[in-house]
Amino acid sequence: MMRVAELVESELAHVPEAVLARGDELERSGAVQLVRFGPRLMTAEVDDGAACVEFRVTDGFLEWHCTCSDGRRGAFCAHCVATAQSVRRRTDKNASCGVPSVTASESTVRIAS
Repeated sequence: MMRVAELVESELAHVPEAVLARGDELERSGAVQLVRFGPRLMTAEVDDGAACVEFRVTDGFLEWHCTCSDGRRGAFCAHCVATAQSVRRRTDKNASCGVPSVTASESTVRIAS
């Protein structure tokens, strides 16, 4: 079963450089608040709720949605990039500490503020 953390990597490879740079900037500034973090569903608020991002795995494919104007048109926007980078950082950190990169269950966990 494919998981969000695995699938976001392939999406990042197709994002224009300017969008990657803006997303990286948002993530580094701490603008991403992961709200739900599970193997097949992740949601985040970005930039104090200015945008809400959802990643979902359906039939082995990543679906995403962002409430910003680019995201509503289907783009993998800077908010999606920032969320993907936050997911990457979180799963890399867990892996380096010996913690599995995804939860063992299919349930989604609320991340504390």
